[in-house]
Amino acid sequence: MSDYASFTDPVFLARFGLSRLNALDYFLHPLNPFRTKANTSNEVLSMQGINAGMLMAQGTGSKPPPLSLPVAEEEYALALSKLTGEQLELLPPPPEEAHVQQSPMYTIRHVLRSSQSSVKILSIYYILEGVIYRSPTVRGLMKANVTRTVEALSDACDALSVCAR
Repeated sequence: MSDYASFTDPVFLARFGLSRLNALDYFLHPLNPFRTKANTSNEVLSMQGINAGMLMAQGTGSKPPPLSLPVAEEEYALALSKLTGEQLELLPPPPEEAHVQQSPMYTIRHVLRSSQSSVKILSIYYILEGVIYRSPTVRGLMKANVTRTVEALSDACDALSVCAR
């Protein structure tokens, strides 16, 4: 897949909009090329009817409804932590946007959980204005920076060689 690939579903966005409550559902769209082929723990919880929206409306055994969005997200993360396998985590918003339910950008981390405390990050994605992008790798960033530096040095050498003659 190209480093510049992206995905958007205008039908989903027109019908449901995009918010913290449905950002993971949007990412799990069947046509999303970034979506893993294996069932994630998120899909397992979804089949059981567990998501942040349901937790907000119905609460949990120990917490009566209605729950606030941050509390519902904590409960959802707790349910995810009890499962192993590939998972998608919606990262919390920056502190200045913590009170906002709709944001222009959401960050999703794709992880492999082997136990409650052992998590390996596989990749990071972000949804910006309804378009899903894969975050560049450190290797990709370094390669781009080295390439730009070498090109700049080459241009400088070309300019200096003209002056030297």
